[in-house]
Amino acid sequence: MWIDLLVLIYFLWIAYYDCRFHLIRNIDLVLLLLIQSLVYLGNFLIALSAISIYLLLNLLAKGKIGAGDVKLSFFCATPLGSLSEILNSISIAWIAGGLFALTRRPQAIPFAPFMIFGTYMVKIL
Repeated sequence: MWIDLLVLIYFLWIAYYDCRFHLIRNIDLVLLLLIQSLVYLGNFLIALSAISIYLLLNLLAKGKIGAGDVKLSFFCATPLGSLSEILNSISIAWIAGGLFALTRRPQAIPFAPFMIFGTYMVKIL
């Protein structure tokens, strides 16, 4: 329970940093890996499917998705238990990010908050 709360707080930090600087730092991802390995070690193989999906999306979008977002997809998928939950999380993230892009029209979209939002929407629902 406490580690889940710590993971959520760290996800919020990554989302804030991405919104402010449009950057997901590798040191944040390493620390998140250390925290998540205490609880979600069994889900790491399932989370590799999320990286492969985001790499495919990155190829289709011709590099418009940042490398930090591709790496973060692994960590957003580790709290989820199945491939269908991962696909639902990705769908929610893309719909929320798309709605944000339609209403705000920014040059660059910080996608980490939407990925984290999709993960926790799937966990809650």
